[in-house]
Amino acid sequence: IWMIPMLTNQRGVGPRKERVHTRRVYRYAVLGAALVIFSVAAAEPAATRGSRVIVGMTTAFETATLASVQPARIASIAAPEGGTVRRGEIVAQLDERAQRARTEMAKSNAETGLKVEYARVRWERAKRDLERLQKLHGSEFASTKEMSDAIADEQISRVEYDLAHFNQAQAVLEYEREAAMLGEFRLRAPFDGYVTAHLKHSGESVNELEGVVTLAQLDPLKVVLDCPMEMAATLSAGERYWVRPVEARFPARVGTVMFVNRAADGGSQTFRVKLTVENGDGVWPAGLKVSVDFSEPAAPPAKSAAVGDR
Repeated sequence: IWMIPMLTNQRGVGPRKERVHTRRVYRYAVLGAALVIFSVAAAEPAATRGSRVIVGMTTAFETATLASVQPARIASIAAPEGGTVRRGEIVAQLDERAQRARTEMAKSNAETGLKVEYARVRWERAKRDLERLQKLHGSEFASTKEMSDAIADEQISRVEYDLAHFNQAQAVLEYEREAAMLGEFRLRAPFDGYVTAHLKHSGESVNELEGVVTLAQLDPLKVVLDCPMEMAATLSAGERYWVRPVEARFPARVGTVMFVNRAADGGSQTFRVKLTVENGDGVWPAGLKVSVDFSEPAAPPAKSAAVGDR
């Protein structure tokens, strides 16, 4: 195309012939460009057109940030950065002395029955007084006012006894709440995981819901992929495929499809697929670039697989 001006400005070419010649040159240039594009497309490897090898990334199966539910001071952090923890293990301990005292007070109120017993004794006495006046009612020894006062005292005493029972039940609930709050001062691992970072350190104060330690579950790992729409009808949960890291120093492993998103992204015309890969030896890190070959399953589908996002 860049030669057209040179070709159209030749000497001895008239205006009409020059226009005809220019149009011919343009046609030849466009035809040549089309032939070049066609030859490049024909030479393109088949793996990039309709390929079922998809590149994705490994991620932690679960992540968690352990935080304080109320302002507190960090007494100690048991798990170091880069260490591993077991489910239910104490990762960090907050200063619980004040909360422990509140819990003990609530426990004492919940376990004592003195207030209920006191209200019961008062009610029993009021009932006896009422019964005595009922026997004397109509005689010169018991007036109508004394009778009405005795009835009111008996009713008040009965209500006070019921109220004491209610307050006792509330005290039990208060103790359970304070005991649960005391447990929140011990930050425990929600799963077997790896300590990725300390956000605070021993001796520092933390505000409500401020993170202290972050954890990641690296066994199993998740593999997240964005697959083209033409593969949507061919994948289902439970199927197993080979997952190969881009870096050859990491061994290939079999992954199991755990999630196939049936709501595709309209802009990119892709849908998300997630696989799980066993990583008990901890060799694979999260964030590893991998490829998954969906051309042929690695093994029959697992029996207990279910579609669902984690």
